[in-house]
Amino acid sequence: MVTCNQCGSALSERDAFCTKCGARRENSTQSAAAKRFCTKCGAPLLGETKFCTRCGAPAGAAAGFGSVATTSVGSPAAASSAKSAAGIPKRAILGGAVVVVVLVLVVAIAGFIHAERRARQKAAEMQAASDIEKNFKNLGGAANGPAQKANGPSPADVNKSINDLAAAANALAQNAQKQGAANPLSANPGISGINSAPNSVSATNSAPAPAPGSPAAIAAASAAVDAALTPPPLPKPATIVPVAGTGDPAHDWPLEYERTVGGPEADLVVRTGDINNLSFGWPKGFDPFSGQSTPGHPWPNIDHIPPNAPPGTDRIMLGTGVMPVHMSIQHVPGQADRIAVALIVKRGLPSDGYSGSLGDCFLVRDFETQLEDPHAPIVIASKEEGQQEMTRYWAPKCTRERELTDPVPVVMSVGALPAKIDAIVFQIFADDFQPRPMHSHFQVSLNGTRIPSFEYAINSLDQSGPIGKLLTLRLLPEYWPLLKSGTVNLLIDDPTTHVPDGYAIDFARILVNPHKFKYQVSLSATVTDADTHKPVPGATVTAGLGSTTTDKAGKCELKGIPAGLVVATADAPGYDENSVPVDLPAGQSGNAEIQLHRHQESTAALEQSIAQTGSATIYGIHFDTGSSKLRPDSLPALNAVLGLINNHAGSRWVISGHTDNQGSDKLNIPLSKARAASVVTWLTAHGVAASRLEPEGFGASRPVADNATTNGRFLNRRVEVALAK
Repeated sequence: MVTCNQCGSALSERDAFCTKCGARRENSTQSAAAKRFCTKCGAPLLGETKFCTRCGAPAGAAAGFGSVATTSVGSPAAASSAKSAAGIPKRAILGGAVVVVVLVLVVAIAGFIHAERRARQKAAEMQAASDIEKNFKNLGGAANGPAQKANGPSPADVNKSINDLAAAANALAQNAQKQGAANPLSANPGISGINSAPNSVSATNSAPAPAPGSPAAIAAASAAVDAALTPPPLPKPATIVPVAGTGDPAHDWPLEYERTVGGPEADLVVRTGDINNLSFGWPKGFDPFSGQSTPGHPWPNIDHIPPNAPPGTDRIMLGTGVMPVHMSIQHVPGQADRIAVALIVKRGLPSDGYSGSLGDCFLVRDFETQLEDPHAPIVIASKEEGQQEMTRYWAPKCTRERELTDPVPVVMSVGALPAKIDAIVFQIFADDFQPRPMHSHFQVSLNGTRIPSFEYAINSLDQSGPIGKLLTLRLLPEYWPLLKSGTVNLLIDDPTTHVPDGYAIDFARILVNPHKFKYQVSLSATVTDADTHKPVPGATVTAGLGSTTTDKAGKCELKGIPAGLVVATADAPGYDENSVPVDLPAGQSGNAEIQLHRHQESTAALEQSIAQTGSATIYGIHFDTGSSKLRPDSLPALNAVLGLINNHAGSRWVISGHTDNQGSDKLNIPLSKARAASVVTWLTAHGVAASRLEPEGFGASRPVADNATTNGRFLNRRVEVALAK
């Protein structure tokens, strides 16, 4: 029994519509293809009949669920079925639907292609940046690792890293240029990606991107690498504001600047630099004033100088003469940048770990030595030009490393000095000074004036490590006026030897009228002739604030010396001074074996002194007391000086006269200058142009030894020659 789905009335087999409610016959049990219906009256069609048995209309196709009834073309039924209820042709509807589907597909495909292309670009960009970082690390690792310091990278490794880095940078620049061409309002190439810059000049620049591999493209890529690899700016020193100490290390040691008047250590204590072992800290219970050496610590990082560290402290410094390669970048519009190498410091010099901070400079030198012409510029261009490629970032990186490691003066705010001064000492917590084994030579100056006795002490050191230790130096009275300005600049530099001997200073301080030192040691010394090994009696030996004379056996003893690196200096007439450091923690006693070499004044000896220190001391030029007239026995020394100057064509020289402290400055300064002028007159008479010579007189103001002793006064009466700056 079939019933109406709407009202439930019984339906006959022939009824297409319910006779009670008029609803269309529905039967959920019928399949979509089970029955056909008349397209005119809706009556069901039996079998394969061609005409409706109810209205006589021609029979159409099956009209089941999901089907479309069709009629013969040209028949009234066909015309009726070709339009929708709204009168729109069904073909138009079908065509519109097809168009919509096609548009949707086109948009989808385009979006997919764009997304896929952007993904490839992003992947290329990330890969290029990764390659740059990886190759940069390879270069940096080669430069800064232990193996590099000892042997350096092989030429093949260097060239491979250079080419890989250039290729990565070029790929990155090309990728950025492609994106910029597609979207010029947001293109700003760089390693970190594309940044929106709608208001920048580059945003409105419609110039075509340079061809891949061209000099312009490589230069642009190198510039992008330079910008990304530029270290942070140099830390700016804080304003000097000294704070008085309390005697409590917990309060005093963290101070960057201290100025304490009338404290337990001295009438005046002035310090620059916090007491913290280059920011690495101290072992528990460690007292840096006890003379103990610090345990070994890592090398300071030149890119992470503590932001509040006073200038000259808590950082690696290398002498201004330490530069493996001197170069400049030449910019020529329309051409690839060139790195012009002016000078390459020869290889084979010893170097310490701290000098690894100039890793990029060494890499430039090592790469440059592969070229046939050591002075040829390195061209940033394609290999087709016949030049080896080199990325431009090495030059600014080398320049930056040199800037970060330049010797910086330690500035100490002294202020007003005590009315009466009996003694002044400097204490330096020195780290990794190795001039003795490395054959470097440091010049030590206060406010631009070199202090020879400080130089003797510093240049005797051999601090393996890196470790730090306290060094105490007495300032001779003739240099006390340098402190009257209220500010002292302590500078340690090696401008002459080119030896890569890096060093660091944790803190430096001045003690005016020091009281009894808390930590003391004693020292026995023996002075002998370096050639004969016989004792040198009557030699003067100084250490700390003490001074004494050797006996017939060349022996002496000093007590009450500040603990730490005790530097014993011996001098005697006819000999060059010599200093020996002795490592003495508090409460200990030590021995110093000091050998003195006979003073030599041949041209070769003067050349050696000039090469090492920039000056040479001459005792063989003699004058009568109170006179500037040259004595005949001065001729050998004068000829040695003439040979020295003739060996340096075109150079300029300062000839300076010095006296001891006997007599007043009013007498000694004019006398010393007159004696220097006499030497200049003799040299010009023997062919040296007067324009190359400058006489100066310092009287007793620049002593090399203590005028309180006979030996010291002898050594202070001298003539010096030095290359003019």
